[in-house]
Amino acid sequence: MTSAVTSTGASATGASSVSSTSASSASATENQFLSILTTELTNQDPTNAMDPTTFASQLVSYAGLEQQITTNSKLDGITTLLTSLLASQDSGSSAAASGATSS
Repeated sequence: MTSAVTSTGASATGASSVSSTSASSASATENQFLSILTTELTNQDPTNAMDPTTFASQLVSYAGLEQQITTNSKLDGITTLLTSLLASQDSGSSAAASGATSS
């Protein structure tokens, strides 16, 4: 039963590193998007401004990206919590099982 706890701990570590990597890449994507949008607005021709529909579409994309980053962050927290709960439950089960066999 100890090997099950160890493998669960390893997967928790793997999940944490994947989530931190995805969070940093999402943050980089968000920064790139804002940089491009700012550059577009700065360099647009005042006599031929950006189509309002296109601009609104880009802002909606940005809002969606923000929501996805927040959701991913919350799901990572839930995953970490569940993994630690399962690991503690497994270690509790193995302690109870070893106590029952020694009686």
